[in-house]
Amino acid sequence: MSTAKIYTIKGMHCASCVTLIQDKVGKVPGVASVSVGLANEKAKVTFSGPELSLEMMNRDIAPLGYIFEDDAKKDTMNGMDHRTMHHAMGEQAIAFEMRFVIPMVVFSFVMMFWEALADNALVPKMSTTVYEVFHHLMPIFATFVLFGIGRRYIKAVWIFLRTGIANMDVLVGISTIVAFIYSFAVTAFEETLAPYLEVTSNFYDVVIVVIGLIALGQYFETNAKRKTNEALQKLAELTSKTALVERNGSEIEVPIEQVVIGDVVIVKPNERIPVDGVVAFGTSSVDESNLTGESVPVDKLVGANVFAGTQNFQGILKIRVEKDAKDTALSHIITIVEDAQNSKAPIEKTADKISGVFTYIVLVIAVITFASWMFFAPASMGFAKALAFALSTMMAVLVIACPCALGLATPTAIITGVGTGARRGILIKNAESLEKLAGVQAIVFDKTGTLTENKLSVEGIFCAHDVGDEKSTKATFHQSLIYAMTKSSRHPISASIAEWLSVSKVQNISVSDISEITGKGLKAHYEGNTYYLGSIGYMSEVTGVSEDALKKQFDGAQFESGRELYLADTKTVLALVKIHDTIKADAQAEIAKLKALGLRVVMATGDNKKTGEAVAMHLGIDEVHTEVKPADKLRIIADLQKKGLKVAMIGDGVNDSPALAQADVAISMSDGSDIAIESSDIVLLNGDIGKVAEAVNLAKRTNRTVWQNLIWSFGYNSVGIPIAAGILFPVYGWTLSPAIAGSIMAFESVTVVLNSLRLKHIKLL
Repeated sequence: MSTAKIYTIKGMHCASCVTLIQDKVGKVPGVASVSVGLANEKAKVTFSGPELSLEMMNRDIAPLGYIFEDDAKKDTMNGMDHRTMHHAMGEQAIAFEMRFVIPMVVFSFVMMFWEALADNALVPKMSTTVYEVFHHLMPIFATFVLFGIGRRYIKAVWIFLRTGIANMDVLVGISTIVAFIYSFAVTAFEETLAPYLEVTSNFYDVVIVVIGLIALGQYFETNAKRKTNEALQKLAELTSKTALVERNGSEIEVPIEQVVIGDVVIVKPNERIPVDGVVAFGTSSVDESNLTGESVPVDKLVGANVFAGTQNFQGILKIRVEKDAKDTALSHIITIVEDAQNSKAPIEKTADKISGVFTYIVLVIAVITFASWMFFAPASMGFAKALAFALSTMMAVLVIACPCALGLATPTAIITGVGTGARRGILIKNAESLEKLAGVQAIVFDKTGTLTENKLSVEGIFCAHDVGDEKSTKATFHQSLIYAMTKSSRHPISASIAEWLSVSKVQNISVSDISEITGKGLKAHYEGNTYYLGSIGYMSEVTGVSEDALKKQFDGAQFESGRELYLADTKTVLALVKIHDTIKADAQAEIAKLKALGLRVVMATGDNKKTGEAVAMHLGIDEVHTEVKPADKLRIIADLQKKGLKVAMIGDGVNDSPALAQADVAISMSDGSDIAIESSDIVLLNGDIGKVAEAVNLAKRTNRTVWQNLIWSFGYNSVGIPIAAGILFPVYGWTLSPAIAGSIMAFESVTVVLNSLRLKHIKLL
């Protein structure tokens, strides 16, 4: 039996790292598959058998600078996990280093621009004293930067030389090491090399600016990436560490792991509810927005369900625990969101493959760039200037082509989109479903529990014409009789009638010998008479009167949804109960939104033709299929797919399972207690039909953001690499400094992440 586990990864910096780790770990015996996420620095590993040890997982990647850590380990202090602590300490260390590096970067930029402006007579040339100060400080600064925050690049180049395995750090490392060695040579051996090299030109500024700006960019990028994962972090913060439990007549506070099913937990005003359970005592209002996205507090009386992570308001509640801490609705939501954020959309898998080979392509382009300029340039520039120029263009190519933005383009958008959905009560189980939902062209609805409530509504109870002149008295008696017959029945129609009558002033009478006749209705005795409640066919059977004749006693009245129940004695029909489906409040507006998005809306229901068509007409659904079985719903979806349409199915996740499995995207409605619905790709919490259009729009916006990021990344490299290689130099005499290339590359990655973060604040219809 296969098992899966999520690990945190240390040492991962770029998109090429993703492909490398997936390739190495995927070949470990016992590993069935591995999915690595750059944005959240995690890996989901599926094992073909028992879980492997960390030593086995790290055996092939540790020599390359990567380490898997067990994500299940927790630091009990403040509920902070090791990954969070690692990032916090890492960011503090980088922040400390940046205090020194930023002034050096500024210093280098001042020198670069001063010299450039002076060459064009825009500012005075540096004095000899100022030049000598720069001349002596630059090597010191470059040494500090390269062997300080840049030591990881040196390590990456060393690994590359030993193994031939390259990542983004290799590109930066080669460019800065070459720049440093060349600069050190012309500085230390200036007189000796003067006849052969351009000793007045060095690249210390390249070392400082490239490494400094990339580090600064990654610092901002890390902060931004953490914000993409903010939704999951906030969900985790809702998990209580302790609970106040009634035991042996006293109240004791225990760790949440020690709370067992059947315990009674006490929750005081303004405290967070720590468990899933049922209110055993007390009344209050509870804020469930963290789980359902609904801002209006929900009143809780005795017998009401409550969920871990929600906020109690004014009253004291005693809650009988019904689920273990690890099996609460909140735990399931966290698991679903985390799994989704660790999954990969098809477009992301493609980007990973490109990133995996892109580093090697850039190395080849850099070598070709250097060789080309060394072949063509000496004739016009001389060897010394040509060498400096060739090195500069080669370094610019290596730096500007780093595939960070390409690797971040998809995962940052997916993580932010999934998190945004979770905050609004839309649980997306995997990235592929989000991508597919963006392309859906038709959406098929089940009716009951989706477009309508799971309960029916009573329109009214009406007396037949021939029940005598005392109509009001008879009506009161009939209502009392119907209530007495239905109040103990578990049939949903009977329960709906009893609930409706319970708020009316009906007489409390006692009937005897109540029995349910399967498929027909109820039978009972009262004061020596036998009464029946059920379908028109059942009434015709017990009275011996034709169905048409019975209906005529109510002026041919027909109920719009086709649901009518009749009360009769052994001779004639006495009363008519009109019932209709309770259509969800937001259903009509939601259908209009979906049609406005260009979707073809279809309803498929097992209900009768009159009922289904009445609901469809009320909601504005043009295509409706009635009296269908689960297999028929599957066929309806398959027929739409044969027409070339991408189809989403929305159902209750139970009898709709075959259709949900057939659909391109399966969407289930949840009441908050059954969120782990296996047959669905997307779960709408609280059974909220009003979130369907939001989910579709979120998917479209997320997909649009992914493509914006990818187009930006590919377009940037397509334009940047040729310019960095010097393609414009022969015509315009212009090329790209490696230092400027480094700053643009850092800016590109941050831009991609910030673009993805916009999804946190989008308006979803």
